[in-house]
Amino acid sequence: MRNLTYRATERELMDDPDISLLDLKEALYDISKTNRMLGGNRITLKALSNIFNENPLKKQWTIVDVGCGDGEMLRLIADYFTSENLEIELIGIEISEQSIVMGEEMSHSYKNIRFLKKDILKINHTSFHCDIIICTLTLHHFKDQEILSFMKQFVTLAQVAVVINDLQRSKIAYQLFRLFSRIFIKSHVAKNDGLVSIASGFKKHELKKVAQQLKLKHSEITWKWAFRYLWLIKTL
Repeated sequence: MRNLTYRATERELMDDPDISLLDLKEALYDISKTNRMLGGNRITLKALSNIFNENPLKKQWTIVDVGCGDGEMLRLIADYFTSENLEIELIGIEISEQSIVMGEEMSHSYKNIRFLKKDILKINHTSFHCDIIICTLTLHHFKDQEILSFMKQFVTLAQVAVVINDLQRSKIAYQLFRLFSRIFIKSHVAKNDGLVSIASGFKKHELKKVAQQLKLKHSEITWKWAFRYLWLIKTL
């Protein structure tokens, strides 16, 4: 059992820019299956639904998914809210060319989804508009000081809210994933990165510290199953 007192600093295999397309596809498939089985993506969908309900007069929304991978969350949002009387523009931002290519291939039938290969930190808020920024299972890939920079940019760019959905660093979660991955996960990349991700995840007080450093007025951090934190920041 590894020491989980502090966040892990090792890089995940999926973060290697030279990872093969086959390994990346297999890993993303297993991650997607895990999220479906454990309900992780519903956390973000429910948070978005609450934001829409709190702003009933607003019918047009631009949502940016930072670190969008192959765009699965964007497609889930498009499908989940398809019956609502809303116009939702969905933008996936990713630095991985391979992820962008997969995202465009898998989202070709979605007219309201597009992808940008960009570094979110280099986007100028005077020329870029969005209402909500979501970030699902991406924040833990970065070091503490990088997280502070990313969160500052998120809060600056998002005109209504920022929705963070990420992992709790927990011994129980770590051990349960080891058992889960033996049965349900085939990809060696996903098996490795799942454990690294949990070890790189957060304790609640660590997220609260970032919120205090950002001097946020409306910030709420809530534990969710399975071993997730929903960090909701209202910027409106």
